[in-house]
Amino acid sequence: MDRQALEHSLARRLLDHIDGGTTDLAPDILELPTDIYSRARHDEEFEVLFRGHPLVLSLSGALAGPGTYRTVDLCGVPILLTRNESGRVRAFANACRHRGVRVVDGGGARTRFACPFHSWTYDLDGRLVAVPVDEAFEGMCFERKGLVELPVSEGYGLIIGALRPGPAIDIDEYLGPGLADELAALEFTEWELQSEPHVHHVAANWKVTLDTFRENYHFRFLHRRTLAKYAYGGVLTFDPFGRHLRNCSALRSIDEIRDVPDEQWGDVMGHISLQYALFPNVSLTFDSRHVELWQIVPVDADTSDVVHSTYLRPDLSEAERAKAVEMAPWICETVVDGEDFWVAGRTEPGVRAGVLDTIVFGRNEPAPQHLHRGFDAALADARER
Repeated sequence: MDRQALEHSLARRLLDHIDGGTTDLAPDILELPTDIYSRARHDEEFEVLFRGHPLVLSLSGALAGPGTYRTVDLCGVPILLTRNESGRVRAFANACRHRGVRVVDGGGARTRFACPFHSWTYDLDGRLVAVPVDEAFEGMCFERKGLVELPVSEGYGLIIGALRPGPAIDIDEYLGPGLADELAALEFTEWELQSEPHVHHVAANWKVTLDTFRENYHFRFLHRRTLAKYAYGGVLTFDPFGRHLRNCSALRSIDEIRDVPDEQWGDVMGHISLQYALFPNVSLTFDSRHVELWQIVPVDADTSDVVHSTYLRPDLSEAERAKAVEMAPWICETVVDGEDFWVAGRTEPGVRAGVLDTIVFGRNEPAPQHLHRGFDAALADARER
């Protein structure tokens, strides 16, 4: 896939929409019952979509080389990701086989993990390599007391896995050929984790939270003092990839190339923002400097957590790196917490009080329509099995 051709095509679509006052549209509106936010529906989604479906656990850049590790907590499951000495990514339950204590936190470079309780020690491949006072456990099969392994697969800059032991996962099958090729062309495998991932607590159902990422119809209203100054609202491209999708937004700097012939554009990533929704719960946002990973996780029917991490392009200049770091608190605190997640929390009283029987997604909101249809289809498939 030609990355520049893709980006130029998206920039041209956006400019045509801006000039025409249009956007990509769904064929019809989608009206859904508010019981999609019910506790019964939450329990079913938690079991099918999160415990029974591959999830993005991290980006490859979180494990920068052999002998590194990163801990992840999703849906109450503590996970230890390692990259062993041969470069292979492994995933384990981050729980000591002695008494179940969390073995390690954070991430970095290490070849051994000693449980803080009794110092049972494991290597990068999850093997139990040391037990103090080992004679007290005579008769136990030490070889069978390694960390519990979880399915994991790496490719195209992503690490995906499951929250339960089970069969192997195929990342190509998860992504599908079109999306796999496109992510490969973006070449973000070596992008560096900027800082420790952090969690946004949101007083809203996980789907309400997720939907705030999937349309920019709200930019001119909710973000009129913030993002609307930097990006066009109500202008969005939409392209499905199976149950996944891609959106693209136009930054206001795209006006700089409006009167320039397309063949003279060069790199347009400074003028557009690529956003991928990876089923069921992940948003990846790319610009010219960095990629942001947003993992939306259900807590209960009316609250969710969003695990947020940022990865920087390794060849950034000092000025570019400083700009990306400077913008991060503003995005998190002012825009995301102060506006997106604030308004998500204001949804809950309306859907919980029984005063609304439906919610509506307009034709100008094709991405959330696509995701909600995917959720329904996945649940229907599970019910038939």
